[in-house]
Amino acid sequence: MRDWPSVPLHLYDRAIFIDRDGTLSVDSHFPHRIEDLSFIPRALDALRILATLPVHIIVVTNQAGIGLGLFSRHDMTRYNTALRQQVESAGGRIDAIYFCPHKEPKHLGPDESACKCAKPAPGMLLEAAYDFSIHLQHSVMIGDKLSDIAAGQAVGTRTILVQTGKAGRDDTEVVDAIPDLIVADLYQAIENINLSAFTSVSR
Repeated sequence: MRDWPSVPLHLYDRAIFIDRDGTLSVDSHFPHRIEDLSFIPRALDALRILATLPVHIIVVTNQAGIGLGLFSRHDMTRYNTALRQQVESAGGRIDAIYFCPHKEPKHLGPDESACKCAKPAPGMLLEAAYDFSIHLQHSVMIGDKLSDIAAGQAVGTRTILVQTGKAGRDDTEVVDAIPDLIVADLYQAIENINLSAFTSVSR
């Protein structure tokens, strides 16, 4: 599901997909209160660099706290709005935020089925690709969990695991995924992307 914008605006053919909690902002365990919002060190610097490139910057985030009844979609939207405002104030940008409000596989009871959008499922990436006409094979997925990596691999993106947040340790969920690259943080992930490959993408 898309939290923002209400109407997608296609400008570029490629995207950098970024997980939210643990990759971009600090994962304080189901974060949803604006007063708890803080960024991973150097994450805002990374977005400032990305903002200069002709590439969509799209956040894809599991928000199982909604399905678990811990907070509402309105709470999440307020948090996401504050996050975007701080990114923009720092000279960066986020072009879209997609979220899954359902329980993750690790939360499901014996009679419950997994949805198609909670990572490691690729539903959010597929929805964003449709909305923005993105070539997934020429895009990148960056996250702190193997479920992020698995979602990217399912649709053919390049995948980068950051060693912030969960750093590849996905709670109790077992995910069989090997990232293309492992780096310290989002800033180093951006440093290791062939940014020149995106300069040829036209508006």
